[in-house]
Amino acid sequence: MIANASYTNNQFGFTIIELVMVIVLLGTLSATAMPKFFSKNSYADRALFDDALHAASYAQKLAIATGCPVLFSINSDAYTLRRSTTCNSEIYTLDVPHPSSGASQFSGGESDISLTATPSSSITFSALGNASSDATITVARKCFKIVADTGYVYELDSCP
Repeated sequence: MIANASYTNNQFGFTIIELVMVIVLLGTLSATAMPKFFSKNSYADRALFDDALHAASYAQKLAIATGCPVLFSINSDAYTLRRSTTCNSEIYTLDVPHPSSGASQFSGGESDISLTATPSSSITFSALGNASSDATITVARKCFKIVADTGYVYELDSCP
């Protein structure tokens, strides 16, 4: 016989109410706070910046590979690569096909993202790879530079 035995219930864990409340709080937090950290616009800005930077670099490489000048032009919200029909002409009417997709025109842009170039909106890469002028291209809040003497294209740490 057990006399004066005290029974202790030592169960550890969370109740179902506590677990449901934590799930509700995490759901509310993720619905309100996460869009501030991951907005679609920042991804679109970065995507257009990367596309424009790589397009300028590709224009320089294409000019060297083909021995014909390539025009990298920018308007308010888009860029385009064009070549002349003959290597000696300075009339750029032939669209450069996109190297990976094969689309008939290598261009890109977003209607609500600004794309500007200073001092000129058209940069021509020669068959030697150099650019017609130094240029700084700004896409939203990021910038890259094209060096005239070498045609080198690189991202800037901060916009001037």
